[in-house]
Formats: sequence, C-alpha cells, structure tokens
Amino acid sequence: MGGIENIESNRIKETMLNLITTQLQNDGLKSLIFSFLTNKEEMNFANLTILHHQIFDRKDPELLNLAAAVELLVLSFDIFDDLEDLDNTEEPWMKIDHSIALNAATILYTLSQQTVLSLSSPFKHQILASLLKYSIQAMEGQHDDLEDNISSEEDCLQMMKLKSGSLIALASVCGMQLAGENDKLVEEYAYQIGIAAQTDNDFRDLFNPLKNDMKNQKKSLAVLYLQRNYNEHAIDLLKFYQSGLDIKDQFGSIENYKQKLLDSGVMQYLNVVKQIAINRASRMIDNLNINSEHKEFVKSNLIIKKHNIGRDHSCRKS
Repeated sequence: MGGIENIESNRIKETMLNLITTQLQNDGLKSLIFSFLTNKEEMNFANLTILHHQIFDRKDPELLNLAAAVELLVLSFDIFDDLEDLDNTEEPWMKIDHSIALNAATILYTLSQQTVLSLSSPFKHQILASLLKYSIQAMEGQHDDLEDNISSEEDCLQMMKLKSGSLIALASVCGMQLAGENDKLVEEYAYQIGIAAQTDNDFRDLFNPLKNDMKNQKKSLAVLYLQRNYNEHAIDLLKFYQSGLDIKDQFGSIENYKQKLLDSGVMQYLNVVKQIAINRASRMIDNLNINSEHKEFVKSNLIIKKHNIGRDHSCRKS
C-alpha cells in the first residue's frame, strides 16, 4: 500500500512561480502576477489534485506541475469572479486597472492549460479535456449567478453545483486521471462538497450585510428562504439588508443578530442543506474502490476541512 505524502504549500507555490517565470517573457507582467501570489498561503485545490492522485497509490513525478496548473486556473477564476462581482476590494488585482487585471487572469487561465499540455503523461489530453469541461461548467454557473434570475431552491442548488462544485471536481478528477484511474463517484461527491462549501459561504455572507450581494439581495439559498416570508423575523432581516446599516447599528450586538437569524429559521435551513450534501458525499466516498484508510483520509480532507475549500465558486474564503 502506498502512503499519502504531505506536500507543503510552499513547494506548490514555488512550482507556480517557476511556471510563470519560464513561460512568460514580460518582466512587468511576471512581477504583477507574483504580487497576486505574495499572500497566498492555502493551496486547497492543488492539494485536492495531489490527494486524488495519491489515494490510488500513484506518485507521478509531474504531479506538482499538474497541481500548480490547477491552482493557477482557480486563481484566474478568483480574479474573474471579483472583477465581475466588484467584491473583495482588498485583493491586489482589485487595486489596479481592471483591464490589466483581466488580462493577467486570462494569461493565468491559458498558462494552466499550456502546463497540462506540456506534461509527458499519456493521460494529458484526457486531463485537459476534464479541465476544460469543468471550467465551462463553472462559467455557466457564474453566468446564472450574475443573471440573478434564480427563483427556486432547485435552481439555486444547480447553480451552486456548477459554480463551486465544478472546480472541486476539476481538481479532484484531474489528480485521479494522472493516476490512470476514472471513477465517476469522484465527480459526484465533489459536486456535493461544492454545494456544502457554498452553503457555508452563504452563511458567512449573512454576517457581512454590507457586501454587494447582500445589499442587492442577490439570489442565494439564504435570500430565497428569507423571501418566502415565513415569519416577521425574515421580513425584518430583508429590510435590514436593504437599509445599508451595519449589524450593531440595527441590532445592538452580534448576539442579538444571531438570535434574529435563529428566529427566522434561516440558520437551521442552511445547516440542513449542508448536512444533506455532506452525507451524500460521505456515502459516495465509502463506495470508492480504494482501501478504507484512504477513504477516511479523503473524508478528513474534504468533509472535516471542507469549510476551507469553499469560496463563492472557487474556494477561497469570503
């Protein structure tokens, strides 16, 4: 039985920097992209790629390159998302001319694909096909989110599956494919983890009422629930989000606000949705054709730590 190697984030980051250095010629552009990586400490998607390679007892020498390519792609999606939503204004790409940031994100997206094509693995074309498939799905989910025409829980869950779950599936499936394996369950439980992670993001957004999405009552599971007007607490919360006031001005304390959320039922609702997704993912992981120790390792990284994976679509903390 092969062991699971813990690959430190700084090794992944070094590989990302090396890919940028060797593939780009423009020094100013290199420096700009380096600045995007300066404060990047968590490599959640790269680690998903590594994990899903190693659980099949493989140790491909190009695994780090693939993991770095996945992380570069997800970074490009983070930038696209922030530019489209005009949120997370403290990120370095939001502090520069947006056209320059957009161009840099496009380069990262393309560099990711180029890196996959440069692999010597016989599975590289299969991996690239998956990378493109899940990227398109994530873009479709983002389109639905931007249009904000969602009217039902079913539509919202589908958007969450595409926007968040697709990128988790991308990282996981690509790692598996580098090992020469192909199990549909990996895609399916990745979608469920994405839904659970996005539900956590919806919950965190409730405590950031000045965020654009909350002020504009952009459709999310939480907003859809509150708009059903089940009780006066839900109605009060919707009025609060429209008011532009902060939590302490309206409720006096965070504790009073939490009680309001509890009284409205929205916290309980989000928790149920999250637990359903987690339970589905857990059952699928149990059915993977790997040893029980590796199954528990997958659960400990995707389910116990899954709150570190989600970020709107992509898996960065809100």
